[in-house]
Amino acid sequence: MKKTALITGGSSGLGYALAEILGKEGYQLIIMARNQEKITKAVASLTAMNITAKGMACDITDEAGLKKSFEQIKSEYGQLDYLILNAGVVTTKLLADYTSASEMKKDLEIDLWGTILSTYIFSPLLKSGSKLLMISSGFGIMGAAGYSMYCAAKAGIINFGESIRREMLNKNINVYVACPGDMDTPQFHEEVKNAPAWMKKETPRKLMKTAEVAQKILKQAQGSKKYFIVPSGDVNSLVILSKLLPRKFRDKLLDGMFPRP
Repeated sequence: MKKTALITGGSSGLGYALAEILGKEGYQLIIMARNQEKITKAVASLTAMNITAKGMACDITDEAGLKKSFEQIKSEYGQLDYLILNAGVVTTKLLADYTSASEMKKDLEIDLWGTILSTYIFSPLLKSGSKLLMISSGFGIMGAAGYSMYCAAKAGIINFGESIRREMLNKNINVYVACPGDMDTPQFHEEVKNAPAWMKKETPRKLMKTAEVAQKILKQAQGSKKYFIVPSGDVNSLVILSKLLPRKFRDKLLDGMFPRP
């Protein structure tokens, strides 16, 4: 019997790259995203590679929609062997430039609440030996100007994931959180396009290929000993820097590296 993987935000970028690798490893895939057109295109591309894939259009902040998807997955597949929570958005804007509280909450609801809600809804489908992977970011371990909502959400995912890991230890369900750096994705290019002028003054950012990042993440997501996955060299340097330097020196160094308004 084929193993089943559900990937939110799986129609493009890192989510699609993870889907392609798992599909080639023999998983049957459920691609979940908001845009039906992108889902259809992704499923067609995977099917052309002889990968079994199905698409589900759903907003991860929509509890009723997620519960409906849960019932459909339970009926058709019975269980999940891999749950990958990858869906997210990025807004580059100063806190003072937001026009309303609802605008600020939007990113938090998608990036953090959507991950929490998806875990709550779909984790009952995970059985002993299953895996749960949450995608955070290098900005989950530091705060950058212009990314306040995104950094807050991604930091929340790291600590939420650690809590869930401990809750699931005795169930033999392995939980991981990955913190990649910049990747060559449609979302990244849209982020740069919409960024304020002061942010574009920075040194060009080094982009990793999504296929390379996906391969590194899945390779490290093995067993229960490793929880925190850092597939990018720049983020790994930040982790090491944070461990070795006193906070005030770390902050001074990063203040000079990242753009400020």
